[in-house]
Amino acid sequence: AELYGKLFYDVQKSNIFEDSKTFVDAIPIRNVDSITQRYSKRRKLDDAELRGFVFDNFELPQTKGKYRSDSLSIKQHITSLWKVLERPSDIKLSGTLIPLPNPYIVPGGRFREIYYWDSYFTMLGLKEDGKTETIQNMVDNFSYLIDTYGFIPNGNRTYYLGRSQPPFYAMMIEVLSEIKGEETYVKYLPYLEK
Repeated sequence: AELYGKLFYDVQKSNIFEDSKTFVDAIPIRNVDSITQRYSKRRKLDDAELRGFVFDNFELPQTKGKYRSDSLSIKQHITSLWKVLERPSDIKLSGTLIPLPNPYIVPGGRFREIYYWDSYFTMLGLKEDGKTETIQNMVDNFSYLIDTYGFIPNGNRTYYLGRSQPPFYAMMIEVLSEIKGEETYVKYLPYLEK
């Protein structure tokens, strides 16, 4: 809303996307000022024209294809999902996505970013599957967010910088310490204190 003004409101009020999260996660392919100026010079657009304008000026977020595991057991199904839900480290700010230095697991579907308390429960599953490096990466990402922003936002999107979720960071450290030992608490103490 702050960046795109009337364009944001028109897109969110229209029926051009099934999910209101689609546009806020879109990445502008031109200068934001240029997009808003071009939009302000247009007459009222119908939904098809508005959709065309958005497609001409933004890269829309992609959701990985539908996943099916057919006849796998529940454990095999969950284990096979880790690769589907893993995202690589981010190099730079891309639209509203806050870059993270290490790979991480997302919830999936419309949720294409890491989420704070969801990640704790994800780590419990990762621990069961022996995915220690992924747990370590995610804890390091949350430590990075604490260092950078002073807290862990709801998710790694700029529009989440005004809110967080229930504090699960210490419990994440506990999961990692159960695997790597007591020295884990020493390593992450500065972040826990902050």
